[in-house]
Amino acid sequence: MDFSLLGLWSQMGMVAKLVVIILLGMSAYAIWIAIDRLMAFQKGRKSSIQYLQALQPLIGAQPDFGQAASLGERWKKDAPLARVISTGLNEFGTGLHELGGAAGDTVEIELLLHGVGRSMERARKRELAGLQRGLPVLATIASSAPFVGLFGTVFGIITAFQQMADPSKGGGGGLATVSAGISEALLTTAVGLAVAIVSVWFYNFFTNRVDELGSLMEDASGELSDRLLHGSRVMRTGVPQQGLA
Repeated sequence: MDFSLLGLWSQMGMVAKLVVIILLGMSAYAIWIAIDRLMAFQKGRKSSIQYLQALQPLIGAQPDFGQAASLGERWKKDAPLARVISTGLNEFGTGLHELGGAAGDTVEIELLLHGVGRSMERARKRELAGLQRGLPVLATIASSAPFVGLFGTVFGIITAFQQMADPSKGGGGGLATVSAGISEALLTTAVGLAVAIVSVWFYNFFTNRVDELGSLMEDASGELSDRLLHGSRVMRTGVPQQGLA
C-alpha cells in the first residue's frame, strides 16, 4: 500500500476524487478572493489616508469647501473615504445654494447638516458593502468545506468495508484491508479541514480590515460634520470664506 499523496490519489474511488477536486476548487476560489480583497484594502486604505492628508488644510480654520469638494473628484476612484466625504461636501454645497439668503438661519443650517450626515452615512454603508464583496463566500467555504470532506470520507469508509467483505476484491484481509481504505477516505476530511482553516483565517483578517476602514470613515465623517458646522458659523458672522460662500 502506497501511502504517499500520489499513491492515495491513484487508489481513491471516483466519489472521493470528485470531493477532493471540489475542495481544491473551493480553495483556489478562496485564495483568489483573498488576493483581490488584499489589493483592494491596501489600495483603498493608502489612498484614503493620502486623501485625508490633502483634505485637512482645506477644512481647517479658514475652510475652502469648494476646493475640498473638487479634491474628492481626484481621489474618488481609489479612496473609499473620498467618496464618502465628497458626498457630504457636495450635499452641503448644494444645500447652501438652495437656501440662498436663508443660509444665515441657524435652524436651516442644522437641518442641512443633519441631511449631510445622513447622506454620508448612506455612502459609508455602500462603501462597506463594496469592501465586503466576497467575504460571505469565504464564510461559506469555511463552514462547508469540512462537511464536503466528511462526505467523501463517509463514501470512502463505505467502500472500504464493502471491499473487506468481498473476497473477490481482496476482502478477508482484516484490519490491514480496512485500514488502507480508511486512510484513503480520511484524506478528503484532511483536505476539507485545511481549506476551512485557511478560509477562516482569510475571513477574520478581512473582516477586521473592513471594521478598521469603517471606523476611519465614521471618524472622518463626524469630524467633517463638525468642520461644516464651524464653517457655517464663520459665514454667518461675516468672516470672508472661499469656495461655497
